[in-house]
Amino acid sequence: MKVLIIGAGRRGLRLARHLIEEKKSVTFLDISSDRCQSAISKLDCLAVCGSATNIDRLIEAGVEESDVAIAVTDSDEVNLVSCGLIVANFPNVKKTVAAIRSISYLSNNDDEHTTSILGISDIVNPDSEAAKRIIDVVRSGLYHDTITFPDTDFLLFTLHISRKSPYVGKTLAQFRTLFTGNIAVTGIYRKGKAILPFGDTVIKHGDEIAIICDSDDTLSVFNVTGSPVVSKKISRVILVGGTRVTRALITRLTPEEKNVITLIEKDPATAEDFSKLFPDILVINGSITDESLWDDENLEDSDILISLTENDELNIITASYAKKLGVKRSIALIKTNPNYISLARQFDIDAPISTTESTVDTIVKHLRSGSIMSLHTLFDGNLEVYEYKINSNFEYLGKALKEVNLRGKAIIAGVKRSNGESFVPDGNYVFSENDTVLLCSTHDKSEYVQELFK
Repeated sequence: MKVLIIGAGRRGLRLARHLIEEKKSVTFLDISSDRCQSAISKLDCLAVCGSATNIDRLIEAGVEESDVAIAVTDSDEVNLVSCGLIVANFPNVKKTVAAIRSISYLSNNDDEHTTSILGISDIVNPDSEAAKRIIDVVRSGLYHDTITFPDTDFLLFTLHISRKSPYVGKTLAQFRTLFTGNIAVTGIYRKGKAILPFGDTVIKHGDEIAIICDSDDTLSVFNVTGSPVVSKKISRVILVGGTRVTRALITRLTPEEKNVITLIEKDPATAEDFSKLFPDILVINGSITDESLWDDENLEDSDILISLTENDELNIITASYAKKLGVKRSIALIKTNPNYISLARQFDIDAPISTTESTVDTIVKHLRSGSIMSLHTLFDGNLEVYEYKINSNFEYLGKALKEVNLRGKAIIAGVKRSNGESFVPDGNYVFSENDTVLLCSTHDKSEYVQELFK
């Protein structure tokens, strides 16, 4: 597959790295010669310097031979116009994806738009994707890398194994006996590499373990692992910064959830806009760096603080400071530098959320086969978690899981039947039409997974 990526910024580079590892041919088109040179030096790709709204530059970048075009520049207009030009002039391009932030292009909501714009195949809203990930974390009560799946009761989280952890030296089979509910260990991140574990895999200190469990079993799981769970009954949430991500997040909250929201915004006009747009939340015009604000409003007594400003450094500092003052949990939005994710964890921030990572996850999902319902990546993109609906064309329909040799390639971690029954499957599970399955694989096995569930 040949992919043309318009925009060699942070999202473009991360997406390209993902696709190149899948042996796809990637060419960048970017107006900045510095970004083009940087892409070539970091990745096995081609890059053309020029405007993506110029048909001659699109041709020079190989659009006539491309199967997919993805526009992820920082300009909504460039992303829209370039994809529109490709749709109108290059019918050989089978799919176009555009990253669009402005709600003026997306009707009356800021979610993905279901009606095509200029014939573009898929629209992805980065702010919306980040907001969804934050809500997943808050509603789960886990405050780790937490992912929910739209059509199941399962959730996924990661667990860090410290040197003093009682699980060091135990096999996964021994680890599993500690739990009574639906649980599956789906991946381990060790020394920069993701591995698919087996029952005899030994847990080592420094491991990051990915666990899928039924949401009803969450509390028991965390009691065993020793990690605290914040009650889902939340009395006060502080949002810092009236940004587009903030708007996308509040829009998705239930009326009950909005009632516990306090927004801190330093710009008077923005604060007034949010107050009018969301009359059921408390909006305070003030600076989060003002110590008197903390005292006057008793912010340290809050359950959660979520810093959503446009400044990554301020978000990290604010979220870290909140924990030191007594706020139970904190979340920091990372918009411009995904490398800050690991840094944020060192500052006792519970859940750093990367706009780049959540956006790339969604774009990759759009490039996968039609039966995929959601796709998420963990461990810097090295582990992929798919949610698939089994259709009538599935190769192993009616066969037991033990008849399918997935060892070393993928793990079926959870199943939800059409009647609502959810369980972690064993070898006797029989694939049935309309079952929803959660499947985990390392990134280098993604082609196998796509072929299996095409």
